[in-house]
Amino acid sequence: MKKLKLPSILVCTALGLLVCWLMDTRFVSGQSPTVTYTRQIAPLFRQRCEECHRPGGVAPMSFLTYEETRPWARAIREKVVTRAMPPFHATGALGRFHDDPRLTDQEIALITRWVDSGAPKGKGQAPPSAARESKASWANGQPDLVLNVRQAYRLKRNEADQYVFFVFDHVFTEETWIRSIVTRPGNARVVHHANTHVVPPLFKVPESGYIEGAFEPSARGTVMIAGWVPGTNDVMLPAGTAVRIPKGMRFGIQIHYAPTEEETIDQTSLGIYFADGRVDKSLRMLAGDRRDLQIPPGDPNYSLTAKRTFDTDGLIRFFHVHMHLRGKSYAFRFTYPDGRVDTPFEVPNYDFNWQRSYILTEPMRVPKGTQVEFIGTYDNSPRNRYNPDPGATIRWGEKTTDEMMQGRLFWESADEQLNLTVSKGRVVKSPGTSVSAVR
Repeated sequence: MKKLKLPSILVCTALGLLVCWLMDTRFVSGQSPTVTYTRQIAPLFRQRCEECHRPGGVAPMSFLTYEETRPWARAIREKVVTRAMPPFHATGALGRFHDDPRLTDQEIALITRWVDSGAPKGKGQAPPSAARESKASWANGQPDLVLNVRQAYRLKRNEADQYVFFVFDHVFTEETWIRSIVTRPGNARVVHHANTHVVPPLFKVPESGYIEGAFEPSARGTVMIAGWVPGTNDVMLPAGTAVRIPKGMRFGIQIHYAPTEEETIDQTSLGIYFADGRVDKSLRMLAGDRRDLQIPPGDPNYSLTAKRTFDTDGLIRFFHVHMHLRGKSYAFRFTYPDGRVDTPFEVPNYDFNWQRSYILTEPMRVPKGTQVEFIGTYDNSPRNRYNPDPGATIRWGEKTTDEMMQGRLFWESADEQLNLTVSKGRVVKSPGTSVSAVR
């Protein structure tokens, strides 16, 4: 029987169709085309990772370019699959909190496919990086007022924690209502935390503009109003809610500097955003702090509870938790007037390096008489990889190797009606008296 010879062009066409069919089976199997850095991964990283993974950021490596990112591909896959990154430690569904960096299941699958296919770069250019913008830029736009410490502070090489209380020169000449205070450390690698205080006129400030040494500013008449810690996020109050700064006040900031192996400098600044328009509610805080903690050596599950009660109907805006290296978990347990018990907010895996404010997308309403239990739990055992000394008894203190128990919820009185009209923070119209359910 004579063999049928196909023209070479038909053979090539047949082979080509076969190859195309094999390639196109990805569509039949539900897979998408090849994932590349420039097309899918870079836009995702711009949104989720760059805030920390950039030159000068708190992360140890930059992901701004393909060349910087590619060597870390396998490590990135492991961290996102286990949800260790991006860091977020509270319970609650996606969408419950503002600025939630958590990846969706689809985004994790996208990164996994990219890495498993060899982490290809792809064609074209990746979208421009926001992190390449000037350092003068602010995430929420230019503040109405920027305060800088008088001069850069020089830290000497020191194996111990250092504390400095800076007082800013600006004096509020009128009562001022503000929506946000954003702290921007000049050197985030050495700033352990920074607490902003309202400083009264009688507070004596040295010519240098700062006081060195560990002390309690509130014991000298100041009032803490804002703070910065590693992993923090900016809080912008919703329209209609603000914080009042009385006439004649200034801001001061107590900075806790971590031990440093080399001389360096820091010049921290504050960005102040004024309220504008109608203001009806003032922000309040319910704090569950305990200073009587005494954690035994090796204890893996030491716990303390503080209790507070709402004295009016409230609207909770956001939560914040602060502990140190032995911090294990923190929970806010509510007992309502009708006897119902609920834990609406919990940080089951506390991490000292990521202490964000958890801002609710929708405020949480609580009735008057609701009791809140602030429950802090600590791990002082050798199993805690951050524990510097499992054999020590740990008490309250300012140092990183001491401990703290601070749980805060920030709220408004549901019935308060201030009826103020403000322009750039200053009252231009107000009723004869402010009405508030809580005095």
